Amino acid sequence: MEEKNTVNKGNKKKFSLGIWVIVGLIVAGVVVGMAVSFTTVVAVKHTSDVNFCGSCHSMKPMAAAYRNSVHGGYGDSGIMATCADCHLPHKSTMGYMIQKIKTGMWDVWVETTHDTSKIDWHERRNERRNWVYDSGCLHCHENLLRGTRPNKKAFIAHKAYFSGKLLVEGEEGKEKAKCVDCHKNVGHYQLSKHLPPAPDEETSASENESEH
Repeated sequence: MEEKNTVNKGNKKKFSLGIWVIVGLIVAGVVVGMAVSFTTVVAVKHTSDVNFCGSCHSMKPMAAAYRNSVHGGYGDSGIMATCADCHLPHKSTMGYMIQKIKTGMWDVWVETTHDTSKIDWHERRNERRNWVYDSGCLHCHENLLRGTRPNKKAFIAHKAYFSGKLLVEGEEGKEKAKCVDCHKNVGHYQLSKHLPPAPDEETSASENESEH
């Protein structure tokens, strides 16, 4: 009988120890999860603004033009959109994070392995619809259709956009218009003035100087 009680006490201790181990693992998991989540949120925030994005040499003209724009806080409202607000998709958190990682890795690769001075940024501006997401625009401009109702011209254009009837000429014929098809200079005020001359223009200038 005494031996049986001893065995029962031992089993209870093991069971109690097991419970505490499980509780400890759960608490540790929660703490680690919170730490990872906090670190991720901070990292995402600090790698989404103009100070971070503009730290790359090739992005300095874009950063300067952004700071002079309404979206960069230059307007009367003082509202600022971050680079990620426009240049990342906002349809889902997963899609946002995946594209952020892909874009970040690509940017680092280009900055470290390519001569960015040879990029014709003036020509690349024609590719704006590939780098600005409507979901980003609508993430902030949630009541766009109702908000533009007082302006008949803007209301008609946005109504056509939301109905899918506003079309533009794309690479493969007619395509549904994107925000930047109409708002071509949005986010970067007078960007052309901040961009360096196109590589072919620099070459022509050098040749002309050498001839005289």
